[in-house]
Amino acid sequence: MNRSQFIAMAKDVKANPAKLAEYRKVFKNVYPFSDGIFKLLMANEAKPERTIKFLNAMLGLEGSEAITEFTLGVQENPGILNDKTAIFDVYGITQSGEPVLIEVQQNADKLFADRLIYYTSRVVSRTVKASQKYELPHIYVLSILTEDLFILEKDTYFHRTQIVRNKNHFYDKLDVYFVELEKFFNIEDRTPNENREKSKRADMLRLFRAVLEDDDISEDRLRGLLDKDFVKDVSLKRFSDEILLNEVDEMTNIAYEKESSYLEGKDDGIKQGIEQGIKQGVSNTKREMAKSLKEQGFPISAIEKASGLSEEEIKSL
Repeated sequence: MNRSQFIAMAKDVKANPAKLAEYRKVFKNVYPFSDGIFKLLMANEAKPERTIKFLNAMLGLEGSEAITEFTLGVQENPGILNDKTAIFDVYGITQSGEPVLIEVQQNADKLFADRLIYYTSRVVSRTVKASQKYELPHIYVLSILTEDLFILEKDTYFHRTQIVRNKNHFYDKLDVYFVELEKFFNIEDRTPNENREKSKRADMLRLFRAVLEDDDISEDRLRGLLDKDFVKDVSLKRFSDEILLNEVDEMTNIAYEKESSYLEGKDDGIKQGIEQGIKQGVSNTKREMAKSLKEQGFPISAIEKASGLSEEEIKSL
């Protein structure tokens, strides 16, 4: 089950919870990147090796730099006075005492990087206690983006950012990584097999693509990348109705929040949709652009404003 299918299911089940049983018959796997499901899959205290393999692959850590132990920490950092509470999707500490923060972002948000830095600053501030030296640990931040954030870089899905002074990395204790899922899949689709990226990160993303597309996955492949139980753990049948309905509430809130921003006529959201259409190379005509935006799940009212087409014309595409 991919993201658009999960959102469609969420809206349908939100209105009629009894339909959940029908979806269980159609789809083999759950959508693994909704907040709650991702935490259950990738922050499982009983299976720390899974999280370690995932992090090493996504962060590109090998040899002496590889994570060998990962202890889950408190995900919520309460705010004090006027400070905002910071809630992490996954937060933990490595064997070297290095914090690792994982965030999964569902919607394109121009302020997401700001929020990520804010969360990171909270991690930094709580590592120094009274009477201690300001010797900060290395901090890793991994952001999984389900929508493209860097839309002008169509051939780059993986972004590593560090603090720079005069174009040189002078502080090497903070690494922030952005991984754009859909962009990786698009790059794969237009790249011949022999030229595709050969890395553990790419193999890990291919594994998740197989999950999203309900493909069969061999035990050897699972054991090498995560663990043999992962295909069982990601099965839609494994999750109770209560868990899935909670995820439905969360995903529909995210989807409606995104749609309402367009319905309120916020220009930034519409411009972002247009830019995504241009990125996909379908801006030659208004109809092609409108069709692309429709396929990406934008509301009819937003597409009307962006393309100039009528509601009837858009529905007919």
